[in-house]
Amino acid sequence: MKSKTFALPVLVTAVVVLSAACGKPAETPQPAAEAPPPAEAPAAPVEAAPAADALPETLPADLTTAPALNGFAVDLMLKNVPPNVFTAPSFTEEEKAKARKALKLAVEAYDKAIGLYDKNESFYYGRAQALHTQFVDTKDAALKERALADLDRALAINANHSPSKALKELVSK
Repeated sequence: MKSKTFALPVLVTAVVVLSAACGKPAETPQPAAEAPPPAEAPAAPVEAAPAADALPETLPADLTTAPALNGFAVDLMLKNVPPNVFTAPSFTEEEKAKARKALKLAVEAYDKAIGLYDKNESFYYGRAQALHTQFVDTKDAALKERALADLDRALAINANHSPSKALKELVSK
């Protein structure tokens, strides 16, 4: 019986809220105002804006903190480096070139972030991810060694950092 006394006020409140939300009067459409005739003056040439997904050539100068650099690198990787981009046959050379450029910028961003604050395991992990992906592309053993060193550093900071543990197992193969 006690649950019915609780349910009744809740039900009444729900009905009141729903009827208030549904009872809004519909907006009356207004006729569109007539546009003035176009001016006869020639339009100034419009410069093409950079594409929204275009990668910068260098790190943006406004990235001055370690968290901002980390966020930039994470976004670069998520938006421009699809999983298996260098191993799956479905990716075009253009997609691979874009991933290479993004990886280079991500490593630079992590280098700078670590230079500002070297006690965050996520920065080392992120750089290791980028380096390992570059290794998959180039087979340059130095990249693999740098990735492993970064993972060791991440695990020295936080021995329980499971993403670093998992990536280290993968890179070590």
